[in-house]
Order: sequence, then structure tokens, then C-alpha cells
Amino acid sequence: MLATVGNRTVRQEDLIAVVESQTGQPIGEAPPELVATLFEGLLDEEVVLAASGVPTDSKLTPVARSARVREALFQLCPPPPLPTAAEVDAFLVSSSAEEPGGERLRLRQLLLPDQAAAHAARERLRRGEDFAEVSRQMSRAPNAAQGGLLGWVGPGQLPPEFEAAVFALAVGGVSEPVASTAGWHIFQVVERRTTGSGADPARRERARAELAAQKAEASRRDCLRALAARIGVTTHCKDATFPCRNPFEA
Repeated sequence: MLATVGNRTVRQEDLIAVVESQTGQPIGEAPPELVATLFEGLLDEEVVLAASGVPTDSKLTPVARSARVREALFQLCPPPPLPTAAEVDAFLVSSSAEEPGGERLRLRQLLLPDQAAAHAARERLRRGEDFAEVSRQMSRAPNAAQGGLLGWVGPGQLPPEFEAAVFALAVGGVSEPVASTAGWHIFQVVERRTTGSGADPARRERARAELAAQKAEASRRDCLRALAARIGVTTHCKDATFPCRNPFEA
């Protein structure tokens, strides 16, 4: 037994089934951190089902269970109101204050082992092949399987030779190979924005969506903690082979 949620029991077999269905791997071959995340998601579901108080919820098929959890979660933890214009303004001011001044770029990167591989990758991109697909096939960067996305960077956050290669590019542009001690790098500019452009409608919509997602997640977690406190959740982690914890405890 891994946990008790009210009068419901979470067994090792339950977690094994979740891990195998979500990853296609036996639990012993899945990364422990991923198993821990799936375990905490399973506890979330058990709290929702226990709080719904429907006895037949314990006999649902996996597909029906997923649908039932979504339905019950919406009833028990309805989403918060959408952000107001004032909240979006405050969020834009806050996020701009955290950013260095000037233009910021959202980048992808390929990391190649040698110059020959870098030129081969650059030629594939020049012919119009998808950057993410070339990343998955050729890059040795840690995030190659995710298309090599680096995130947002601003002036002073990259080595000078990298900045010279990327800040002159247009959106969608791909750099020539740049050498470093780690190998050969090729960059693509996915998006660019200028700090302080709060009046830009596209930026406001991105901020509104990001703020709405943050508020929804915070509201969901607060609601689940309140439900867990009312129902009672106990984890039995002594013999767990993954980073096991009770996610509802402070």
C-alpha cells in the first residue's frame, strides 16, 4: 500500500498501471522523478474521486475514470475568474521589471559534435527541413528531443559570439554554425519582443493567457489541498523506490 485517501487505498499495482499506461515502460525502467510525478497525479485523482462521494467511481475503466475526474474537479474546484485588465497591467509591469532592457529573443539550438556535422545540419535547414526534426535526429543538446528550445534570452545573457550570430536574425532565421568548447551551435529565432511594449495587443494576449493559467493552477492546488485536508491523505513511503512524498503537506 502506497497511500490512503479517505477510505480509498492506493496500491503499488495502481501506480504500476498508471506508469505503464502513461510511459509505455515497466515501472522499474521509468525515471524515478517521473514515477513520483505520476504518483502525485494519482493522489490528486483519488482526492477528487473521494470528495465526489460516488461509490461507483472505484469501478471505472481508465478512460471513464479520466472523464469522471475532469467532471468532478470542475464541480468541486471551479476555475477562478479570468484576469482583469488591471491584473494584466500589473503582470506586464512585473514581468518587464524582471527582464533586462532591450530586445529579447526566444531561441532554439542545435549542438553538433564537429564542424562537418554542423555544416550537414545547416544544409538540411537551408533546404527547408523542420528545425525541431533536425534537432531530434542530429543534435546532442539535452533538450534535443524537444526541438532544442532554449527559451527567452536578452542582451548580455549569451557569449558575445552567440549574440553576434542571433541578434541580427529575423524571426524564423537560422544562424551559421558557431564554435564553442562544447561543440558547434546553430540557432533559430522563434520569436522576438521588446521590453516595455505593454501596449502591444499580442503581448497583452500572451500575458493574459499566462496569467490565467497561473491563476487556474494556483486555484486548483489550493482547492485540492483543502479537499485533502478534509478527507485525510496519508502516504506510506518507507519502501518506495521513487521520491515519494505527500503533495498536500506544506
